Amino acid sequence: MKRKNVARLLSVVLGLSVLTGVLAGCSGSPGEGGGEEKPPAKTQENVSEENEMITVTLMRSQSAVQPMSEENKVVDLIEKKFNIHLELQLIPDADYTTKRSVALASADLPDIIMGVTIDELRKYAPDGQFLNLYDYADETGDYMNIVNAQDRAAKTKTFEIEGGMYGFQTLEYNRIDLAPLVALRMDRLEEAGVAVPTTWNELYEAMLAIKKLYPDNYVFSTRNGTTYMIGQLAYAMGSGGFPCFSTSGMYYEPKEDKWLYGPTKESFKTVIEFLANSYRDGLLDADYASMDKDTEHEKLSNGSLSMVVDNNSFIGRVYNPALSQIEAGAGFDIIEPLTSEVNGTKRALRYERDWTEFTCVNADTKYPERIMALLNWMYTDEGIMVTNFGEEGVDYTVADDGTILTNPELIEKHKNDADVFSGIQGELGVGLLGLGRYIDEALYAEVSDPVFVEQGKVIRKWTEAGEVDYNSAVPYFSTQEQDEITELQQNIANVFNSEIDSYINGQKSLDDWDSLVDMLKQQGTERLEELYNTAYERAK
Repeated sequence: MKRKNVARLLSVVLGLSVLTGVLAGCSGSPGEGGGEEKPPAKTQENVSEENEMITVTLMRSQSAVQPMSEENKVVDLIEKKFNIHLELQLIPDADYTTKRSVALASADLPDIIMGVTIDELRKYAPDGQFLNLYDYADETGDYMNIVNAQDRAAKTKTFEIEGGMYGFQTLEYNRIDLAPLVALRMDRLEEAGVAVPTTWNELYEAMLAIKKLYPDNYVFSTRNGTTYMIGQLAYAMGSGGFPCFSTSGMYYEPKEDKWLYGPTKESFKTVIEFLANSYRDGLLDADYASMDKDTEHEKLSNGSLSMVVDNNSFIGRVYNPALSQIEAGAGFDIIEPLTSEVNGTKRALRYERDWTEFTCVNADTKYPERIMALLNWMYTDEGIMVTNFGEEGVDYTVADDGTILTNPELIEKHKNDADVFSGIQGELGVGLLGLGRYIDEALYAEVSDPVFVEQGKVIRKWTEAGEVDYNSAVPYFSTQEQDEITELQQNIANVFNSEIDSYINGQKSLDDWDSLVDMLKQQGTERLEELYNTAYERAK
């Protein structure tokens, strides 16, 4: 990652009082200008001098992979700059969805709440739970300039709710390309004398060959349960549903330019056949339905599994470093999207460019302007550096050519962690799983296995070639539509989740698959599609 040392340059420039006045006069929202003279806006450089110390509560998830302290470097630097002490309420990942839902439903909210989903935003914003960013144009100008720029404006519009914007989206500033793709133990593929697969049938034959060499091991699994596993495969196999981290069977099908409920389509049966055959032949781990990330990572790191369809970042961070300690030359690598024998598609999904999660401000907070200014600062040059790298000269330095260099002592301190990147970020409180909201992954590239950086370049190439598609953002629904969709999806999910594993583990024959399709349609899948496509056409 290369960039000018913006923070140092600003400190010099802003020391000139005349220029400071000019900057203050230009801090309004885009499109403002002329008219009567306004009093100078408060700049983020002088906010700490003009405001007394306050405490602001902030709730977010606490990752087991990247635990952080309630008192960390980012909290300290924010306090010094803004006279705002962030009192962090850190909830374990496993409990956060439930705790966040309870807080939102009861309106018992902290000043700031991170990780709000788009569905939660659309559900609770109309009830007046969150502050509208458009009402704070002077404080949110930097953020608005980013999300309303040409490359993001159309998508930003889909996040508006009744003409308002009620959260700061987590955005991608500098990121290594990644996607959930098929990753194979290339050493075992070579050992089996099998070429790199190019179709799904060839992949199956490759797995059988590896199973023959290691009969006591399963070959693959995923994490997060059945629907997550299906979502990793369905779109890539020419069908769809449960994309990325979605728990819904709805997905956007580019061939039809429509939103579809995947499990009721004929193509979806192919996905379940693949999984059912894999289970029968001892390729799919028998514990796939209850497999969590920690268990999956352990099995992929100790040689128990030879294939995974998941986020490729784990290969260079977790699996390959661990395997290298066991066996020289052992390791995973991603393969190019496979061609479907059923409909000829050659495709895979990658995560959306930015994260569809939001940081929202409690409408009842005592400090709306100061909090808005603080969150906006996280999207400025200085804020990006602090919330992604910590303190300049202590935690990182910037070389003459703009390259960001992490303090070698930090890297040495965490070199024996399961993940060096997460260990450093957790200590500082930075990055996606910390307090960063405009994410720069320069540290990620610096401490990761070079294979991860190279894979990122390959994924970028496949994306540009049209083989890897960005996951589509869900359209915006009115309150009435959202209420109906929520009820429909719950009823549909109850049926699907109660039945699907029996078709994978062989308790039910795929000859009876049509009966499940009929049950799902009876719960309203066609109406669900109608609601999605009505909203989609309206957005277009």
